[in-house]
Amino acid sequence: MNDFDKFLDLQLRHMLDPVVATPAPPRRSRPPKARKPVLAVQASIELVPEAVSAGEPLMAAVPVASSRL
Repeated sequence: MNDFDKFLDLQLRHMLDPVVATPAPPRRSRPPKARKPVLAVQASIELVPEAVSAGEPLMAAVPVASSRL
């Protein structure tokens, strides 16, 4: 081993020793809780029947496209 190899070995040991010396972080024992939605929209639709007199017929204009050439 020459001087350069020794230098690299010492520098690498100097950089990696603190990393190797620290313990591994603890694992979570339970899964994380489900998140609640930040924004919840609740809509209610009320159908109100409109009074239609029996004497008036119900009519609607329906446009019909003609296919003449």
